[in-house]
Amino acid sequence: MSATFLRISASFPFRLRTAFGGIAALLCVLAGVPATGQESPPDEVRAVIEGTWELVEWHVEGRILRPPEMNGRWMVHDGIVMATRHRQSEDGYESTAGYGTYSWGATTWTYGYDRSEDRLGSSPTETTLRVSEIPMRRFEITQQGDLLILEDRDSTLRWEYDISGKTFLLLGRDRQPIRKYRRID
Repeated sequence: MSATFLRISASFPFRLRTAFGGIAALLCVLAGVPATGQESPPDEVRAVIEGTWELVEWHVEGRILRPPEMNGRWMVHDGIVMATRHRQSEDGYESTAGYGTYSWGATTWTYGYDRSEDRLGSSPTETTLRVSEIPMRRFEITQQGDLLILEDRDSTLRWEYDISGKTFLLLGRDRQPIRKYRRID
């Protein structure tokens, strides 16, 4: 806040300062701006999640695809997420490129995509392009031993980070594996 605002607000009676403080905090939340005093998880938790990850498995219709049938990256750095995934196999062709933002709470991680482009089809030349925005979604952070878990309220997505193994498994509904990634140091 500017020094002028602080000088003016200090001259207001206590009740008005409290009301203005509450309004300012509410505006910060609505605007997506971190308010002073907002907590984030310990640095150790952030260090597990933030980084660049290489796609090593893609689960498709009961099969597990590995390079060279598929490849990709998942990047989580400085409030920005980016994903690229490509696969070509007997099950068809899929290519995704997306970017968005993320933020932290004391025990949560929230992210979404500003833009995601998905090409789906039987081959790279026979595809349909779908462009979408994926709204922000909040995930609760918990830890079970060497496993750091991020899961949304509806249990539709779950990340299981194997801390010592430097991998994570992305799971969907009913905890069905979707993709597995390995950290790139």
